[in-house]
Amino acid sequence: MWVVVSVSCKQETPTATGKKVFPWFVYKDWNSFKDIEPVKEIINSISVFGNPPKSFIDECHRNHIEVYQAVGGSEENISTPEKIKTLVDGYVDACNANGYDGIDWDFEHLSPDVQDTYTGFLELASQKLHAAGKKLSHCVGFYPALYQDETTKMFHDPEVLARTCDLVRVMCYDMYFAPGIGKAELKHRDDCMGMGPTSDYSWTKEAMSFWIKHIPKDKLVMALPAYANDYAVTGHTKGRQIYQSVPDSVSGVLPSPTWLCYEKVNIYLYDATDGNRHLFYASDARSTEALLELADELGISQIGFWHFSSVDPPMWSVTDKWKNK
Repeated sequence: MWVVVSVSCKQETPTATGKKVFPWFVYKDWNSFKDIEPVKEIINSISVFGNPPKSFIDECHRNHIEVYQAVGGSEENISTPEKIKTLVDGYVDACNANGYDGIDWDFEHLSPDVQDTYTGFLELASQKLHAAGKKLSHCVGFYPALYQDETTKMFHDPEVLARTCDLVRVMCYDMYFAPGIGKAELKHRDDCMGMGPTSDYSWTKEAMSFWIKHIPKDKLVMALPAYANDYAVTGHTKGRQIYQSVPDSVSGVLPSPTWLCYEKVNIYLYDATDGNRHLFYASDARSTEALLELADELGISQIGFWHFSSVDPPMWSVTDKWKNK
């Protein structure tokens, strides 16, 4: 089981190229630093969902890996000034008590109507975390509303993000949100709900080009997928996310993949154990390598993965080559 970590500038040992790798890590009871050990030289920082012991965070620091606490929330969490203060004070207390280097916000799909409130939330958090010697990181997406009209209002103001945050992690995935097919309860989301890859080359380039206009490049993290979109294309069409680079329920022999030269994605058309024909859009070493080349083209030196445990050895290998290129 892999883990996702975030590293602090004061802790890190920089590479010759200055390139850095910042995956997310979903921490479970069975995890330990041994999960990170094989790739500890590649990783500069992790952003952790879950509750690792302080000993885990200390071991990361001994290996020059910075650690952020990843947190989410909703409009209800910031609905009053009192709630905002309590939330921010809790972030600072958690950093001080556990040794986190900062907080990584994964607030998503909030209403644009809360933008002013959210700006105040960001400003207070930035002020208090920085006063405590901690950092503020924020996750952002690239949804249909943004590439249809770049003036579309979001719940966060990009200019405020640029001013208050130390890192802005662009989630270059969920280009198509596979579970959205056949799930009416998810239709309120602003993701694309059709059928396609979770990410591809041209869409990722468009996403990063948008955020480069608003956020300094030295604060941007180009966050890549380590999971695939899989669709049943016969019977009742439905989609799901699979956290590996090849299909997991093959009936018979898995056919060789087909490389989509424009999208720079491998696809598998195969028969599944559910009796249906499936179409699988892979996130694998080859697609990862193409996106890392894009990072170089755009001048982006910081990349990440969602999430650590599903980054397979070939993906780590191409990432290590990119980092030391």
